[in-house]
Amino acid sequence: MADRPNVILFVTDDHAPWTLPCYGNTEVRSPTFDRMVREGVMFRHSFTPTPVCSAARACVLTGLTSSQHGVHDFINLRDPECEDRDWLAGQVTLAEMLQQEGYVCGLSGKWHIGQSDRRPRGYDWSRISPGGRHVGKMEFVNEEESVTHEGNRTEVITDYAIEFLNSVPDDKPFFLHIGHTATHSPYVGQEQDLVDSYDHATFRDIVLDNPHPLSWNEGFAEDVVPTEEEARIRHMNQYAAVTDIDRHIGRILDAIEASGQADNTLVIYTSDHGLSLGQNGFWGKGNGTRPLNMYDVSIRVPLILYGPMVSNGVVCERHVDHFDTFQAICEVCGVRPEQYQSNVRYPGWSYLALASGGRIDDWDDTRYGEYGDLRMIRTPRYKLVRRYTNGPDDLFDLEADPGERVNLAEQAELAEVRAKLLLDLETFYAEHDDPEKSGLRIKELPRHNSPQKPSQVISSEAWRDGIRESRGLQAY
Repeated sequence: MADRPNVILFVTDDHAPWTLPCYGNTEVRSPTFDRMVREGVMFRHSFTPTPVCSAARACVLTGLTSSQHGVHDFINLRDPECEDRDWLAGQVTLAEMLQQEGYVCGLSGKWHIGQSDRRPRGYDWSRISPGGRHVGKMEFVNEEESVTHEGNRTEVITDYAIEFLNSVPDDKPFFLHIGHTATHSPYVGQEQDLVDSYDHATFRDIVLDNPHPLSWNEGFAEDVVPTEEEARIRHMNQYAAVTDIDRHIGRILDAIEASGQADNTLVIYTSDHGLSLGQNGFWGKGNGTRPLNMYDVSIRVPLILYGPMVSNGVVCERHVDHFDTFQAICEVCGVRPEQYQSNVRYPGWSYLALASGGRIDDWDDTRYGEYGDLRMIRTPRYKLVRRYTNGPDDLFDLEADPGERVNLAEQAELAEVRAKLLLDLETFYAEHDDPEKSGLRIKELPRHNSPQKPSQVISSEAWRDGIRESRGLQAY
């Protein structure tokens, strides 16, 4: 057995915590997640720094803000101008650091940070799933070879992950990055027996709001506001997706136990960002509305730690994010990221002491986020969303209005609160912003009917008419 801990990091696509019993859901079946929480640590308040796929994954794997690493939106896999670029060029990723420290690094499942047709830098082994249908015929990229499978994507990703686990020499520590996609759209097409098992569910834990006045549905069938029956079908499939992921995580836990590595392997489960399936009146995540949003349903993520170095049955109430997960993995593996990239200021702090039953007295529960020209600061009491190009801004009192339905940004009696939040927000990004990669480089695109390929990040108002056809190019 290796003398350093192994780490398995799950970054599931679009998995919102509200779908899990440990976060309050009363109908989803998730025995493996229940076990991990019972025998490990759950962070009740965990957030993504940006509520969209590629940008959030880049934050996890670099420990940096979007305005430091330069990825501000999802990368269009179908457009060579986006997909053929190494979006993290110039950054030293977590896998690269661990590889330099002697870890064997593997990737199974979704990557989505560019060049998904080859093994990413820092990984010794990769089986990449570009996404798509959940069950049926699907393509994977094994190193640089395209391979076709027929079956359940979650199962195939898990089969490959176990293949990697079985290939690692006993005397080498490993880092395994697993990217499941079952909770991502399309919100149909899960295994029918699992879908049917939720036929009698009431979905009482999903509070559907009236359609958001700024919801964005044009041109994308999976995002169109559904009928009541269509919504029920989507919810059944989402619950089935979570149960499917749960059973395959169980297979991973069984595999590490069978290998004798369970006492030396830390498992971390999280997702890139949250997801709304009708909450706050829209379907999607941060780009489910125009202007873009930072609702809690979009930015909250599950975070569960299981294995050595963490306490049993602890629910941590401190507020954490992906920057902190990056730092925690570095601490577990004995990596000092500043040694690899000394020219940046890392925004995160390791929460390992919190997970092992200790305290960090000066822990700050303030969280920060961004999405293009939008930036957010969230304290336990207030959330300010500042849209720098054209507004409007949001200010929510999260204690009085946890559903974020009443915008207080123009309330005179909260002017001092808003000013203090804005000062703290701009102070944070003054330290964690590269002017050449900043989200504030955004320029508004004109609204007309001819598709465009922007050379800069697209702003909150830009995806209109034909411009939506270049969706994804805004990751510059």
